[in-house]
Amino acid sequence: MAIAEKVNRLSKNNLIKDENDNIDRHNHFMEQAFSEPYPSMKHKCTTTKEIEQIIKSLKTKHSYGYNEISTKILKISGPYISSPINYICNKMLFWGVFPDRLKYAMIKPIHKNDDTCEVSNYRPISLLTSFSKILEMVMQRRTLKYLTKHNIISTEPYGFRVGYRTDSATYRLTTEILNAMNNKLLVGGIFCDLEKAFGCVSHHILLYKLKFYGITDKDLQLYQSYLDNILQNNNI
Repeated sequence: MAIAEKVNRLSKNNLIKDENDNIDRHNHFMEQAFSEPYPSMKHKCTTTKEIEQIIKSLKTKHSYGYNEISTKILKISGPYISSPINYICNKMLFWGVFPDRLKYAMIKPIHKNDDTCEVSNYRPISLLTSFSKILEMVMQRRTLKYLTKHNIISTEPYGFRVGYRTDSATYRLTTEILNAMNNKLLVGGIFCDLEKAFGCVSHHILLYKLKFYGITDKDLQLYQSYLDNILQNNNI
C-alpha cells in the first residue's frame, strides 16, 4: 500500500505545473516565427473498413486494462465489433469528446533495481483499455496527415514516425561528424537526457500549439477532452 501511494504521488507530480509555464512568452515566439496562419484542419469521418484495418494493425498482446480485454481478444472480435466502434469514433469526432471510460489507466510499478522500498527504483507502466488504442489511432492518423501535408513537423525527430527509425538518426549523426572531421572542422556535441520526458509536456502549451497550427474547434476540443480528467489506479 505504501509503494502504491508513493507511485501515485510520483506519477501525478511528474506532470509539469502549467501555472509555472511562461505561456505568454511562448505565444509571442510562435507569432513572431510564423506570420502566416495555417488553414483549419477538417476531420474526415471513419469507416468500418478503416476501423478493421486499425484493429488488425494492433500488436497482439495479452496485457489488458481495467476491462480485462486484451488486444488479442479485440483482434479476434474485430469483424463483429468494427461497426459499433466506427459509430463511436464518428460521434467522438463530431462532438469533440473522448469517452471518459477509456481514460481510466491501471498503473503497474515495475521494479528496476536496488531497494524495493524506494519508489524511484520503480518504472510505472500505464495500461489503458484496448478500445482506447483504436480511438487514439483515429485521432493520430488525421492529425499526422494534416501536419505532414502542411510541412509542420520538423525533419529532425526520428521517433514515433512512419519511415523514420532511431538507427537512421545514429547514421545521420555519424555521417555529419565524419564529414566534419574529414574537412578538418572542430566537432562538438551537446546531449540532453530528459527523465520522464512525456510527463514534462505542458498541456496548455500543447493545446495552444495545436490551435496555432490549425487544429481548432471540435478537433481542438477533442484533444482537450483527451487530456482532461484522466483517472488512474495503482496495481501492486
